[in-house]
This record gives sequence, structure tokens and C-alpha cells, in this order.
Amino acid sequence: MQLLEQIQAIDFPAPLPPNLLAVEQRFDAPRLADIPRAIQNSLEGSGLLKRINPGDSVAVGVGSRGIANLPLIVRTVIEQLKTVKAQPFVFPAMGSHGGATATGQQTMLAELGIVSEAVGVEIRPTMEVIQVAQIPDGPALFQDVISVAADHTLLINRIKPHTDFRAGIESGLAKMAVIGLGKQRGAEAMHAWGAEGFKRFLSPAARLYETGSNLLGGLAILENAYDETAEFVALPASEIGGIREAKLQEKAKALMPGLPFPEIDALVIRQIGKDISGTGMDTNIVGRLMIPRQPENFGEIDIAVIAVLDLTDRTHGNGAGIGLANVTTARVAKKIDWDATYTNALTTGIFGMQRVSLPITMSNDKRAVEVAVRGCGQSYELARLVFIEDTLTLDRFWVSPSLRTDVETHPRLAIVEETPLDFSSEGMMISPWQLS
Repeated sequence: MQLLEQIQAIDFPAPLPPNLLAVEQRFDAPRLADIPRAIQNSLEGSGLLKRINPGDSVAVGVGSRGIANLPLIVRTVIEQLKTVKAQPFVFPAMGSHGGATATGQQTMLAELGIVSEAVGVEIRPTMEVIQVAQIPDGPALFQDVISVAADHTLLINRIKPHTDFRAGIESGLAKMAVIGLGKQRGAEAMHAWGAEGFKRFLSPAARLYETGSNLLGGLAILENAYDETAEFVALPASEIGGIREAKLQEKAKALMPGLPFPEIDALVIRQIGKDISGTGMDTNIVGRLMIPRQPENFGEIDIAVIAVLDLTDRTHGNGAGIGLANVTTARVAKKIDWDATYTNALTTGIFGMQRVSLPITMSNDKRAVEVAVRGCGQSYELARLVFIEDTLTLDRFWVSPSLRTDVETHPRLAIVEETPLDFSSEGMMISPWQLS
């Protein structure tokens, strides 16, 4: 609290534009109209259901946040398993999330809508694992004891670009096998090898889970730029971490949204959180990595200064990613649960060391935005300012008038209206957002 008391009087004023331009961004975005039918077709086409005998137990791993239609997806998978007379149940396939406790991980699933009443089966959490394999000259691989005891394990996860590294296999089913099945021990073991470890070991790990565990396969989910469900692809264990998952990775990257400007002087983000991205804000969107010994050219965008004004409620005080920002608010500092934040950061080893550092902290939104403008390296009149809700919501955002020409000449962008940049007497931004 001493820090927060000290900053109350600190003020570095800067002129801000009185008005912002509200901008809509349009994306080409395939979208599934009938999710249950698409899942049924994918599972049946993969042959996975034919490998299950009547009465077999199936552990269904779920864990990633921010997946659209997740309760419907999980319930439909469960219903399909029941058509072959399997006995499915759900388990949290997470690393250190939920404070690295079984209760915390079950609570996280509940917040995602994954409860027994919604999906029709029992939720069985545990943090206890056993070692199932050892990568030669690499990390040990683990699996939680409840899923080990089942006849089969089936994973459900979205395929998307990772926020820590670039490779043929990034965030998807292979990673969920290592981190999700392995819980905190598996996450620590893999993260100890850094980014090069993920690049080097995800595919070999998938082969060892294929041959040394009860992993049946997984349902891969692709989403469009509006965070809507675009495609399902069911993969047997033999194709997880292989060429087919790599092709899905390429497709997922092509579907991603992005900020449409090559250079931004100051990016103001309303909120970050673990429900937005595993790193609080998506590094693929902001072009920052902040991992020691890794180059920072992590994208096709150059942002001089990032300001973060708040944390989401669903992040439960986990401030992961705040270190990617240059300036933040006292509201953020008050909300951070440092135990949860540091547990998450240190489980990821070198990945988390810089990303949880508290940046310049100002007493309110207005002062934080002014600091961002003062420090962006551009004159106040010409500074290119962009305001976004979060790094998932990029179909509508706000820009300073200095970007008008860029917007008007961009084929995907349209100016919707002009709106004031306004703050309350306490310095909280009230327009273009209404912050609680």
C-alpha cells in the first residue's frame, strides 16, 4: 500500500485529443452454423469412436479459457461418446492454473460453464500425477492419476499461435498433452527448457503420449477473427503433434485478427487477464515477447508504449502479462494477487520472469494515458493513439484523429462515429468506455 500512497500526487500531464474516431474492422471469417453436427461428423470421420468399446471409461480433458461455445462443445463430445456406450467424465487439463490446486482448477472449469449439470457427467479434478515417459535428453512427461486410470483420454482444445514462441506446432493438442495432462509438474518440466524446449520437444512428447499412455486423440477447434467457432478436426493420437496439427496451426494463424497499423505510438488496453490470453494480453497482437534471451521481433507491428488500465474479473487477480506494458494504474496494482501471479510466472520459468513486473503505475486512467503519450517518442499532435477493449476484441476500437487517413485508406476499416475522450473527476475513463 505504501507504493499506492506515494503515487497519489504524481502527475505528468500531457495534451490528449478531445475526440477519438470509433473504427470497425471487417474480417473474412468462416463460421459454423451447426456446432453439434460438425462435431459429430468430425468424430465419426476420424474413426476415434470405433476404438472405444462399450463400457470403456473416457477421461475428457478440458482447460483452455476463452474458447467460444465451450459448454456446448464439451456436452456434444460427451453425448457422442455415450452413443458408443462409453462412460465419459471431464477432468481439468491445466498446468498451474487455479492456483495449482484441484479445487481451484474445478472452479475455473465452472467459470467456463463446465459443470456437471451443463455437460452431463462428473468433473474429476486432481493435481496428482505419475511419470509416463521420458524424452531422451529432454524433460520427463507426466499424466494426472485420474485420467491415467481411465481406458482412454480425449483432449479438447483450440489450435492457435502461441504467445511465447514460433514453431510448426505451437498451442494446441500436443501442448495440452504435455502441460494439461502433466499439471504443474509437467508444466514446470517443459518450461524449464525455455522456448527452445517447446520447439524441440512438443512433437516427440506427442509420440510418447501416443505409445506410452491411454491418449486416444483430441478434438481440435479453430476460431475465426471474431472468436467464433470456425472448424472442428478430430485427430487420433498418432496425428497429434504431427503434420496435420501443423497444418491446422497455419490455418489458425491465417484466421487470427490483428491491429491494422504497422506502427502505433501508444496503445491503451482497457483490460488484460488470463481469460483473454495466457499472457494476459496476446503477444501476437501487441508484438512483444519479453522473454530473456529471446528476440523481440515477435510480429508485424511496432508499438512504442502500451498502457493497461484494468484487470478482468475472471483473471482473479492474476496479473500475468502486466510486465508487457509500460504504464498501468493503481486500480491494477490493487487487484493483483501476487501469490497467484508469481505461482503462474515461476511455473513457466524464464517465460514469466519479466512479464509480471509492475510497470510505471499512475493513480488513475487519465494520468496513465498522459504518461503513455509523454513517453511514446512522438509529438502530441502527431501521436498515433489506439484504444482497444482487450487483445481479443479487435473488430471495434478507437483511434486518435492523427490516424484518420490510415483508416480511410484501409480496405478493412470504416469510421463509425466520433466520440469524446472523456474522464471523470477522479480520472477514470468514461468515454469511449463506461468503466465500473
